Amino acid sequence: MPGRAGLVLGQGCVVPTIAAMHPWLSVVLAYALGCVSFALLAARLRGIDIRAQGSGNPGATNVGRLLGRPWGVAVLLLDVAKGYLPVVLLDGPVTALDPTGRVPLAVAAVLGHVFPVQLGFRGGKGVATTVGAFLALDPLLGVIAVLIHFAVRRLTGFVALASVGLAWAFPVEQLALRAAGAGSGRFLEGTLALVGLALLITLRHAANFQRIRAGTEDRYDARPVAPDEGAARSAEAPPGADAGGVSARTRVQEETETDGEGRDTR
Repeated sequence: MPGRAGLVLGQGCVVPTIAAMHPWLSVVLAYALGCVSFALLAARLRGIDIRAQGSGNPGATNVGRLLGRPWGVAVLLLDVAKGYLPVVLLDGPVTALDPTGRVPLAVAAVLGHVFPVQLGFRGGKGVATTVGAFLALDPLLGVIAVLIHFAVRRLTGFVALASVGLAWAFPVEQLALRAAGAGSGRFLEGTLALVGLALLITLRHAANFQRIRAGTEDRYDARPVAPDEGAARSAEAPPGADAGGVSARTRVQEETETDGEGRDTR
């Protein structure tokens, strides 16, 4: 299994890994994985430019609308994996703020999704990738954070509020454990960095908050558009729909997962 010294093959034989020899290189690798846009890749496999069809948003919601729900779910899970895999497979740098070396990997993966270099640093909001990172850092606290997301979404109907609630839930849970004198082995040393990550995700939803205050943010209750239905709308758009066949209500729903500039919340 992989460890900080390298890959143990048995009988005391240890093969050094890249991550073990250069811990900060692990952070770069985590960022690079976060930069991968699975939404764009999935659409290209089907010969579609996702930025020119549907809502134009390169995210799981638009993928599901154009290619079908299974494709959308697949992209969502892959975005979660971008946050999970670097934390469990790589050895990150040990610092005074995080002796485990895992939190820098989690933050790097999310930053890669939010600020992908190959897309001009214009990415999504990192929520799905953050979920993966939380589950890798601590499965129990991660599951609780996800449940809080669903609860807030159910109570308010707003994806943006639920996403921000999820981002803050994990570090708040860590602080609660510390205050209770528990939490040994739960990566409490990285709480400060995770608070910074929650602040970033909150700021990425600023446009959503403005629409909520203005009463123009749609709630999470609109029916997804099937791929064939979307194609039909493109050919003959009904009243209130744009040139891509997406209704105004559907576009507002999509914007609950974007910042209005095509960047995915996930």
